[in-house]
Amino acid sequence: MVDPAAPLQTVDVAARLLSPGQALLLLVVLTGALLLTFSVVLAVWTLGFRSRKLAVERAIQDRASRWQYELREVLYGQGSLEALRASVDDDNRVEFLNFLLEYSRRLDGDERDEVRRLAEPHLAEILPYLDHRVEGRRARAVQTLGELGLPRYADEVISALDDPSPDVAMAAASTLAAAQDGSYADAVLARMNRFDDWRLDFLVAMLASLGPEAAPAFRWTLADQQASPRVRAVAADVLAQLDDAASADLAHDVLASEREVELRAATLRLLSSVGRGEHVEAVRAAVHDDALPVRLHAVRALGSLGSKEDLDSLDAAAKDDPSAWVAIAAARALKEAGGTERLDLLAGSDHPRAALGLQVISEVRSW
Repeated sequence: MVDPAAPLQTVDVAARLLSPGQALLLLVVLTGALLLTFSVVLAVWTLGFRSRKLAVERAIQDRASRWQYELREVLYGQGSLEALRASVDDDNRVEFLNFLLEYSRRLDGDERDEVRRLAEPHLAEILPYLDHRVEGRRARAVQTLGELGLPRYADEVISALDDPSPDVAMAAASTLAAAQDGSYADAVLARMNRFDDWRLDFLVAMLASLGPEAAPAFRWTLADQQASPRVRAVAADVLAQLDDAASADLAHDVLASEREVELRAATLRLLSSVGRGEHVEAVRAAVHDDALPVRLHAVRALGSLGSKEDLDSLDAAAKDDPSAWVAIAAARALKEAGGTERLDLLAGSDHPRAALGLQVISEVRSW
């Protein structure tokens, strides 16, 4: 048995036999040897870890290549669905779902439905990831369930709208919207406060992808005086993208009764898309509003809905409105409404905005 005190005795003996300089040199040599040994061990461990990691990555790539070949055979050839299913075991179910998720994004129609059927037996495997401490894992799980598991896992995806992470909530809302199922609109609209920091155009485009079936939910939100003006404005813009003619009267009523600028501007955008002749008077009144955004969208709507009698109003806005943005919009609306001759007169005059008339005349297409 080795005596634990032996190293100390050796050092003590060396201290008596060696001079201070020699003892210091010996200490340096031993320290260097120790560091060298540690470096060698660390290098060997790193190389082994790297080798194992590369082996795992190669195995994943090999499985993905095999799955891709077999899936193509199933979709486009005479491949066996059972053979593909048999290639997935308990250890690589999540890996197989990741493969199907990326592959399904390049497909649509019957082919995508087939991929969803392949994923169905394995989707329960990722349910524990909905509570993972890493938000990226939770977001990935929500995306997978949303893209491959609706409507079966709709409740789980809807619950993710309340996740503490905005990114997870965004993933849930995006996948629900991408499903193009209007029945999810109420769930998303009920959590609109989660998306206050989103860019408005992105938010509107996402919600519009829910499709025409969701229009009643957006009409209800636009009419709801308890909802925030921003949420109501988003609903109006979504209805405009959906060209929802049934919301025209509602937009007119909101424009006439509300004073919040963002909401009034949104109703004017909606009227520009779906308004009718009986709504023009409210639009005409808005051309003289004190708020720039309201005047801007009013002249645009008047270009779509107005008649010959509105040319004077648009001409005046192009020449005299204090905002250059409103003036540009009015000049383009004038062109759309058939007032090109007035733009010619403006371009040939000595008016400070003569260049605006020339610019709009030369544009191939109005806004």
